[in-house]
Amino acid sequence: MRPRPCIAFLLAGCLGAPLAARAADATQPAVLASLELKDGRVLHNVTIMSDEPDGVVVRADEGLVKIPRSDLPLAVAGTSPEKAAEPRGPELIMQRFDPNQVVEAPREQAPKPVPKPVQRPSQAPAPGHNPVYKGCSIISFQAKVFQTLQGCAEVVIHNDTDATVELRPGDFVCVTATGARLGGRNMITDVFPPAIKRREFVPPRGDVDDIVTFTNDALDIVAVQWAR
Repeated sequence: MRPRPCIAFLLAGCLGAPLAARAADATQPAVLASLELKDGRVLHNVTIMSDEPDGVVVRADEGLVKIPRSDLPLAVAGTSPEKAAEPRGPELIMQRFDPNQVVEAPREQAPKPVPKPVQRPSQAPAPGHNPVYKGCSIISFQAKVFQTLQGCAEVVIHNDTDATVELRPGDFVCVTATGARLGGRNMITDVFPPAIKRREFVPPRGDVDDIVTFTNDALDIVAVQWAR
């Protein structure tokens, strides 16, 4: 970028060396005895106040005058101050305001659904059901899978008598969540190797723990009862 020539020095150069020496003093404004403009005007005791892009503002005996550059002498008429380019700020992109625009809220991850517990229908005792059979009671049961057989239950039987009681798979029935009743097929003692029996002997005042099979398919067993 070219340095901008001071208008005071250019004017002083047109009017003589003594004035140039005065204009060279940076601490005092340049004072010109007279300045003849191109439009015929003559200003006296001219002090340059400011140098602007479109002209020069001076104080003279005639008052405070702004001189257009077109009226300045030829030596200074072609001189135009060059301003440093102002730094440009970030450009703003104007968008049309839409009052009907819906502002979307930040999306939140939906909570995972909590599985509801399965409510099993209450199982009423079957007509004629007897909790005790041959003096034996079913203490507990638990649905269990045995090898490839899925419709099974592990049953604990207690003998309240003083004699050995014989039981068979058909003495047991299981009740499903839908109310279906299936009779027992086999009794298995879960030892190694497993013992598959068609009958079981419960000792006096003793307990046995057997797996009773009802079907090969999966069952939702809610109860194990005596068949009669």
